Amino acid sequence: MRAEIPVLSGYSPERWKTCLDLMILKKLMEFRIEKLRTLGILAPDFNQHNKTMQKEAIYLAIQKGAIAQEQYSRPGRDCKDHALNRRLTLDQRQYDRKCWSLAMSDLTGCYDRIVHSAATLALLRVGVSKTKVFAMFETIQKMVHRTCTAFGESKGSYGGSSYTGWINAPQGVLQGNAAGPVIWSILSSVIFTILREQGFCDSFCMCLSKETFQLLGFAFVDDADLIQSGDDAEEVMGKMIKKEVILFNLNLKTDLSNLWKVTKSYIILVSLMNSRNH
Repeated sequence: MRAEIPVLSGYSPERWKTCLDLMILKKLMEFRIEKLRTLGILAPDFNQHNKTMQKEAIYLAIQKGAIAQEQYSRPGRDCKDHALNRRLTLDQRQYDRKCWSLAMSDLTGCYDRIVHSAATLALLRVGVSKTKVFAMFETIQKMVHRTCTAFGESKGSYGGSSYTGWINAPQGVLQGNAAGPVIWSILSSVIFTILREQGFCDSFCMCLSKETFQLLGFAFVDDADLIQSGDDAEEVMGKMIKKEVILFNLNLKTDLSNLWKVTKSYIILVSLMNSRNH
């Protein structure tokens, strides 16, 4: 019964509000701090609460059609489907002799950049209980962090319930949070839908039924492959850059030069002669 109190009331126990920041290697023998991955080691029952919530969230989101068709991080799909469909799309565009652009993006520190208010609205939109969402985010905002290295755990800490010197409460959902991937899948689906409705997408036509549908690209959690095609190379690249600016909330004048730092994005443009000009 005690384990159900946070779920039913939104109460966050004090022992949940501790986190051990463990930095692990992303690449073999690469020890630079900026190249390491920071995992949040959370209280087991807190992460179990998050895992229960993410199962409910993905079930409700699929039931209500709230997961974008571009997002492959969902039951019944995997990264192999993502890679295959991307390859087939590029082959088809080359066959049609169209100019096409592919932006391969990997959001840097994705789980640490999620704004709680946006994530809360996205979760409430699909029907997740308010008390479950509040219990998780209140815990994260008031969490005390210590660092773990090869020399042991640090004596000093940061965070806690006092926000002295902070403009806002700490955001993000932490690497290692069991609910992290599902939260990003639901939140990114809202962004994909907005971009698709604004026309930043590619149109496809089924061979047999002649039905048409639109796609923005292919995504697996925070790894997104954005696609754009057309008859004019400049128009294709212009749309792709606008798509990246909107998706990653960049300032066109000041941030575009730093696009790589934020998204680790490669933009590839292939310009082919249109068959009508032959």
